[in-house]
This record gives sequence, structure tokens and C-alpha cells, in this order.
Amino acid sequence: MTPDSPIEAYLDRLLLELRSQPPRHVRQLLAETEAHLRDTADAAVAGGMSRADAEADAVERFGPAPVIAQAERERSRTPLATIARQCLASGWFLGAVGALAVGVSGLVAALLGAIGGSRFLADNPGRLLSASDCARWLGADPGALSCHQAAVADWAAETVYYRLAAGLFGAVALAVFIVARRRLGRLGHWTVLPAAVVDTIALTLFGAAGAVLLAMGVSTVVVSSGHGAGQWLSAAPVALAAAAVFGWRLLRDLRLAEPPMTAGLVVA
Repeated sequence: MTPDSPIEAYLDRLLLELRSQPPRHVRQLLAETEAHLRDTADAAVAGGMSRADAEADAVERFGPAPVIAQAERERSRTPLATIARQCLASGWFLGAVGALAVGVSGLVAALLGAIGGSRFLADNPGRLLSASDCARWLGADPGALSCHQAAVADWAAETVYYRLAAGLFGAVALAVFIVARRRLGRLGHWTVLPAAVVDTIALTLFGAAGAVLLAMGVSTVVVSSGHGAGQWLSAAPVALAAAAVFGWRLLRDLRLAEPPMTAGLVVA
């Protein structure tokens, strides 16, 4: 390569930007960067692009040298800030997945309501209904035969629609997370905690939530003849299914983390 090569010029600039970093770390980063840039440029040349244009395009797509160097400096200088960003990104991801799970439970609740009726889904026999609330519920449901019937229909609708709204919010939040990770993850600004940590947290939260919801549903069936049990039983299987998914992911994480067996062990 000539001294005017865009890749060589970029590496020179990156070296100057990283002069305050440990030499071994700088050598490793430069080697990885050069390999990536040359692979990208070679692929573009194979596609018909000139060498100079291919290298310039590879450099532009990789990102400005000052930005890459700043990300490396932050990563080595402020580990606590990096951990804080990872916690934020992990919380965002888990919150988005949790909201999606709530949305799925809304679909299950709608199905249970269609099968078992509104009383199975959202009844509350012991609740006192005020006159003002009754007027509002009956006004919204003129065909209801009583205040209680109108109230139960309203509670059932809220159980379904509020959960679906939460699921929509979760889908948007997850989309934002994916976009942010693609654009900022390479610079270390939007990375999550280690996979085993994230999956352990998710397994614990979803498993505990599923167990509590299932217990509340069974208790409602026993104590209240099933009136209102659907609101719990519609959410419990979704939480337990999510726990199973993250549990499987955690097992995979642990298998990948296991060191290989040493070959040639002597058996006594």
C-alpha cells in the first residue's frame, strides 16, 4: 500500500488519537481495525469498486478515528460508567420484554373472557360500588341489567386493553433498543451486561411473577368460585413461558462458558 492509502492514513490518525493508551492495547486495536478495514475494502474491490474508493468507503463506514478513540478511552478510564450504561441497557431490554409479555397476556385474557365470560376474567364480588361509579358504568353500557354487571364488563375490558397497550409500548421500546444497539453498540455506548447475568435476572423475575400469579389464580378459584381468576390465570402462563425461554438461554450460556475437558487424562 502507498503512504496515501486511505486505510494507512486512517490507522496513522487512530494511532495518534490513542497515544495515551497502553501500547499493547493500541497494537491490538490497530491490528483488529486494519484487518477489518482491509477485509471490507477487499470485498468492495471484488464487487467492482476501485481500490482507492473501496478503502475510502471502508474507512467512512467504520467511523471517525476520534470517535473510536474516545470510546476506547472511556472504556478504559471509566469502568463504572460502562457498567452503569450496561445496567441501563439491560434494564431497558428486560423492561421491553416484560411489557411485551403483558401484551401477550392481554390476548390470553381476551380469550379467557370470551370463553368464561367477564365475571371469570375480572369480577370483584367484595368491592363496594358507589352511586357515581354506577352512573358512569351504566351510562357506558346501557344494556347492562345491573350496576355490578356493567362494572364487571368495564373491568374486563380494562384488563384486556390496558395490557395490549403495555404490549404496544414494549414493542416500541424493544425496537428502540435494537436500533440503539446496532448504532451505538460498536462504540460501547449501548451494550448489555453479560448474557448469563441478563438471563439469570429474567429467569428469576419471570419465574417469581409466574408462580405468584398462578397462586393468586388458584386462590381466587377456591375462595371466590373462580370469579376474577382469569385476570391472574391469563398472566401466569405467559410469565412462566418467558421464564422457560430465559432458563433455556441460561443453560446455553453456562454450557458455552464451561472450559473444555482436558484431553489425555489418565484414569486410575
